[in-house]
Amino acid sequence: MKKEEQKMNNIYQIKTSSNGRNVLIIKGFLSIDNIKELNAEDFDVIYVEDFNQSHYDLSYQLQHMSPFHSLKCHLKPCFLASTLKNRVLHLEPLIDGFATTWEDKDINKRVDEIYENLALIDTLDISEVKSNNYVYFIKLCKYAISRGNFTFTLSVEDAYAQGYTKLFVAKQNNFTFNMRDDFIRFNHVLVELGYAKQKKFIERIHVCPHCLSSRLFYMEACPKCDSSHLKEEPMLHHFRCANISPESSYAYDGELRCPKCHHFLRHIGVDYDRPSNVYTCLECSHTFIHTRMKVYCSSCKKTLRPSKLLAYDIYSYEFTPKGILALSSNEAVIAVSKDIWAGYSNFESFLSQIRLFSYSQEKEETIIIYRFKVEGNNANKDSIMQIVSDLHKRYHYNNLSYKGNYIFMAIKVPINIAKESWEHMKEDYEDILKIIDLKYAGIILTEQIYLSQEKEENSNAFIKRICNVNL
Repeated sequence: MKKEEQKMNNIYQIKTSSNGRNVLIIKGFLSIDNIKELNAEDFDVIYVEDFNQSHYDLSYQLQHMSPFHSLKCHLKPCFLASTLKNRVLHLEPLIDGFATTWEDKDINKRVDEIYENLALIDTLDISEVKSNNYVYFIKLCKYAISRGNFTFTLSVEDAYAQGYTKLFVAKQNNFTFNMRDDFIRFNHVLVELGYAKQKKFIERIHVCPHCLSSRLFYMEACPKCDSSHLKEEPMLHHFRCANISPESSYAYDGELRCPKCHHFLRHIGVDYDRPSNVYTCLECSHTFIHTRMKVYCSSCKKTLRPSKLLAYDIYSYEFTPKGILALSSNEAVIAVSKDIWAGYSNFESFLSQIRLFSYSQEKEETIIIYRFKVEGNNANKDSIMQIVSDLHKRYHYNNLSYKGNYIFMAIKVPINIAKESWEHMKEDYEDILKIIDLKYAGIILTEQIYLSQEKEENSNAFIKRICNVNL
């Protein structure tokens, strides 16, 4: 036996359980998708032994056997050795249970339950799941249903924005995605479509109005210059002359002496008292009694006043019978894709929605896109964002996005009116040119082009044409 093969055998083994399931037993770090001789059909269940791995090592291992992203571990049951329970923490929602050994009878029972549920669910092509936030969220729902979990709670979790579902928290910690606004919107869509209902009010929190994150730092600041570089000290009131000033102004050779009448202060309550504290700004030297609060969002790096924060209510949700049927089939993919099409999207989500449209295989509709470049002396990120905002308000029926200096506007229309839609979009563009000319000095639009998905053209080829510019 070759050394490499012997090493692999020491890291993993496949054994058959008493209920006829093949169990992949992991005894060391293993990137399952990268093992050529290990195929998806070779195992039905995963069991990770305790080989003295730390919490961070275990977290890294679970990333490489994700039920959402691993091609070979896709939605398969996963169990850990009981001794690893204290090392899992927030990752527990991704695990189906703990057992002292892979032969544990409780594992067999749970695995059979999961596979019975999976038999009723139409799973999605995992290559599409990787490319789209909304399809990914649907996969989360499918995963929950396959585990017999029909409720999900948006709970306030430490350091996580808006209180994600625990499953989403585990996913968010392991894989860095900026999906906060999409996830909130997805939950609202589930309720609007009748796929879920609010079950119980949990809590009201406040979030950043720019990125909807609750990762906020509250800081006291100088009311004059807004600096947080402050010094706090007691204010002394001298009874004899009624002088009130910071304690530091009374300091004199290790004693307290009034800066106004020069008498020494001996006894608190007799000569003086401390009525309150006073702040001194070490940047501008301004003194004041009451600080001004400011809030720093660690997600989008913006600073704002507390009064500008948005109130956000956290609820627990429950899948409805209609939702369970829709999410178990792929009906939800098409329904959600229709609901999220119009509006502004970041560029990654914009492309993902085009992939999602192709995945839904709606033969009676097509996508039309017009793309143009913003140029000129005043063309910068702020002006482009303002233009996108204005276009969003005026052409709300389009899906808008931008990347670099390019703005993209897309519309999904029935094939039988595609020609009329082309003409309408050209009229819109002429209108946009007038808006830019009147409102934005030093900005011009160039490189205007219209694109549509050709018959039988796959999403990757279409997206390549959309991005065929120097982004």
